[in-house]
Amino acid sequence: MLGHNRKMSGAECLADMLKGYGVTHVFHVPAVLRKTMAVLEGRAEIKRLHVHGEKAAAYMADGYARASGKPGICAAQVIGALNLAAGLRDAWLAHSPVIAMTGGREPKTKFRKVYQEIDDVPAFEPVTKFNATVDDVARFPDMVRQAFRVATSGTPGPVHLQFRGNEGQIDAEEAEMEPLCEPQFARVPPYRPMPDDASVMSALKHLQESQRPVIVAGGGVRASRRRCRSRSRPPSTARTRFPGITRFRSASSAPIRVRAPTVWSTAPTSYASSAPRPAA
Repeated sequence: MLGHNRKMSGAECLADMLKGYGVTHVFHVPAVLRKTMAVLEGRAEIKRLHVHGEKAAAYMADGYARASGKPGICAAQVIGALNLAAGLRDAWLAHSPVIAMTGGREPKTKFRKVYQEIDDVPAFEPVTKFNATVDDVARFPDMVRQAFRVATSGTPGPVHLQFRGNEGQIDAEEAEMEPLCEPQFARVPPYRPMPDDASVMSALKHLQESQRPVIVAGGGVRASRRRCRSRSRPPSTARTRFPGITRFRSASSAPIRVRAPTVWSTAPTSYASSAPRPAA
């Protein structure tokens, strides 16, 4: 034992950290981090999805991140790592918090022309915020924690960790370490800055001076237009989904109409029928 640390394998540490950060799915192409995948089966309720290809793993992690607000995890061994890098383009352009994990070359096989083993790290540089190698199992806690922190903070975006071993076999090694998790970096945004008091008072002044002010809470322009077309959602839902707006409405002397937003992605069939049909 070393302080709070205990001797554990990299797979156990990584599994505990993924669980601690609330990860629910890992999208991967075998074989990568085999030991970690085995430990996940009995240590955490994290679904491991074996997908068709590396780019598909990156796309699915990107979609998961956009839908949930939590970092999407994708992984591939060193053979196929370049495909994973190509799949991160959309996540990079969309500022999605995706964490890509790949295998890396063993020092004993470098420069021996081993099958499809090249230096993949530079390929991830243009499509990641943080691009690093993990060559010592004792670095699992701080490197994985840094990956989550960078992926979700500031402008969110993909990060890449390359684990030593063509399949990331470093996760089978042991060291004295402690899983480090920062729950605030388990989703975006990790920080919610307080609004400037002067700006709040200015907005309140404009609302009080307006005759028929309207607050559109979420949903964007498309959802606003749809709400104008459809009145099926009762206004009372705003009280349950947006308690802060309800309190603001109660404190304001001006009449304010609040309607809950419509999330298009949850019910695609509902808006497809209401979309304007193209002219014949």
